Amino acid sequence: MASSNTPIPVDDGFNEYESVVKHQKSTTSKVWDEMTKLECENKNELKAQCNHCKTIFSAKSSSGTSHLRCHLNSCLKKVNKDITQYTIATQPSPEGVPSIQNYKFDIDECRQAISTFLVYGKHSFRTVEEPGFRYMMRIASPNFKSISRQTATRDVLKYYAKERDHVKEELAKAPALICLTSYNWNSEHTKDEYICITAHWVDKDWKLQKRIIRSIALFPPYDGLNIADELVLCLSQWDIDKKFFSITLDNASYNDVMVSCLKNRFRANRAILCYGALFQVRCCAHILNLIVKAGLELADDVVCKIRNGIKYIKKSGIRRKRFYDVADKSFHLNVTKKLRQDVCVRWNSTYLMLESSLYYKDVLDYWGQRDKDYQMFALSSEEWRNVAILCKILKVFYDVTCIFSGSNYPTANLYFRGVWKVHKLLLDMVKDFVETILSNLRLLFDEYVKKSKSMSSSLAGSSNVSDKNPVNSGLDEYNDNSADFGGYFDESDDYKWYLNESSTRSDKSQLDIYLEEPELELNSQIDVLDYWSKSSVRYNELSLLARDLLAIPISTVASESTFSMGKKVITPVRSSLKPKMVQVVACLDDWMRAKGFSAEIGCKKDDDDDEDDDDDDDEVSSVAF
Repeated sequence: MASSNTPIPVDDGFNEYESVVKHQKSTTSKVWDEMTKLECENKNELKAQCNHCKTIFSAKSSSGTSHLRCHLNSCLKKVNKDITQYTIATQPSPEGVPSIQNYKFDIDECRQAISTFLVYGKHSFRTVEEPGFRYMMRIASPNFKSISRQTATRDVLKYYAKERDHVKEELAKAPALICLTSYNWNSEHTKDEYICITAHWVDKDWKLQKRIIRSIALFPPYDGLNIADELVLCLSQWDIDKKFFSITLDNASYNDVMVSCLKNRFRANRAILCYGALFQVRCCAHILNLIVKAGLELADDVVCKIRNGIKYIKKSGIRRKRFYDVADKSFHLNVTKKLRQDVCVRWNSTYLMLESSLYYKDVLDYWGQRDKDYQMFALSSEEWRNVAILCKILKVFYDVTCIFSGSNYPTANLYFRGVWKVHKLLLDMVKDFVETILSNLRLLFDEYVKKSKSMSSSLAGSSNVSDKNPVNSGLDEYNDNSADFGGYFDESDDYKWYLNESSTRSDKSQLDIYLEEPELELNSQIDVLDYWSKSSVRYNELSLLARDLLAIPISTVASESTFSMGKKVITPVRSSLKPKMVQVVACLDDWMRAKGFSAEIGCKKDDDDDEDDDDDDDEVSSVAF
């Protein structure tokens, strides 16, 4: 792992801050648990102050620490130990009894914790200058010295530089090719166009990994050529321009120009496989999104009536309470399931709204008969039937989109099943693409076989082996000599048959053998990475192909989710952040989550929090499609 003072070759505009990261020699002597170093005006002179009696001594490195230890052994104030200087260890002793340890304030660890607080919580850097924050830190640790927003910025940059080295090392050690997702987003506060690039790969333990490697503002013009240049620069800076496999994009027109430009560049360097057949992957979530939006336009009148009706009921707290009282007492419904409002630009929230309205259908009809102001939003029986049909269709799209949008598990193997469900629903017919898929798969597998053989030949010299099989030749000779037995049963016939079958099987490629294996149940719950991890010995060449294919994300959600929180990334309070600081915050937040930071600090939700779930729109905006 790279140390913090190692020069970082990635030139992304942060190197000017890396010089401040200096390695300081640690003070290992135990006397410093009870002594405090004091800086003097003369930098060559150093003083030490006893924490007990406040006596000041010389602390030059040439003087050693013996005189300090002698003082501590005879210090009269030391016997009056203050229990507040000690803390109970978080880990019990081997005997199972909690131990009391001497408390030592670590300023570096505290400053890094503040950086984590700012990045993970999307707080403004001015927070560290707020009186409330400084008061909190002073109460938490009297030894803490307040810092300015400029110091906090430098701390975050140093933290970013250190973690960036770790990510670059992970990418360099990745045993497989790297797959990318890319997504562009426009800030409503700064009007800047941002690009987010995320790297995906399967590591040596067959675990899917993802890291944001670029999240930065683009310079106009925002066309395919400019974006292609930005992506090439990113790949070069992270040293993965020779080991990336595919890129998953949405259906924006400039992406076609970008992909064409990238293919021409990387074909010249022979950096893409199979002539780029799998180089570009279209975002399935965006394709489904376009289909659903086109369909919802046909039912816009009914959807608007439901949307406005729910808004009318939820607008008044008294009206909302009466509605759920009626649902509970008169219709015996579970009122913990609430009416949901949608965000009209997100069809997934519209589906959840329609689903909740169907659940409360009888209550809504009852309400329409008694509330004159609501009657304009009441639905007829025919309209309710259409809503039920629409929900049935949307449920398939919703379930498939949720699966496709995952970024913590492989989705390439889920593509066919998800698309098949949609295809079956809409057309009730099948179209066979198996031969095309097999043809491309065999072509791709041949590339991996060539690569595997070239690697093997470089590790071992060629050996000359006779083409004649000594076992078969011996058997043939035996058969010639035993021809005189006149058709007598040869006990070795079954063994010869076994050898013949083995020879035939060995002529087949690993891909052929794999395809001839019994098919798994389509609905079986199988960890596909665990399967290939265990099969890598049996299919050593095919597993290389599987590792790279399974790293391909089939949606851009991994990159798009960086901006799904929009107002949290660049808020009016943080709209003055420089583009490079936006990248620092986005990447560092992603890298901390990859290390399980959210799991470490997760807090249990209070029971009282459930009372206000109705006003939170039930996490309508939690997933962006």
